[in-house]
Amino acid sequence: MNRTASVHRTIALDGSPEKVRGLRAALWSFLRDRGIDEQVGRAVVLAFSEALDNAVEHGLSHQSGIVVVRLRYTPRFILVSLRDSGSDRAPIGLPRDPGPLEERGRGFALMNKLMDYVKVKSFPDGGTRVSMLRRLDRPR
Repeated sequence: MNRTASVHRTIALDGSPEKVRGLRAALWSFLRDRGIDEQVGRAVVLAFSEALDNAVEHGLSHQSGIVVVRLRYTPRFILVSLRDSGSDRAPIGLPRDPGPLEERGRGFALMNKLMDYVKVKSFPDGGTRVSMLRRLDRPR
């Protein structure tokens, strides 16, 4: 079991499903190697997937760009952070109540339900960072 505390990766994405799937698999492997409970691991991967999908859809100019992924593990928490290099200035991360017939707009609500802390920051020079924390030292 590998208990290394942090991983930092800078990944060039072109929106291709293979690279996105590869990132999800890498996160799952990171969590599994640290002995994270399967239910907690699935929740973290799903929240990460939502953030990654948003980065690809809204943050990458013309379907290409850079996403910086940081993972930090301690026995008390898992921290996942993604920063895209895009210029999309949509008001993401704001609380939103989509109507019952809307098919979209639930990603941030889902991230907030699965994780203990979610923060979104947009940068004046472009790009957005989503940071999410899941506590491991107390039951939910």
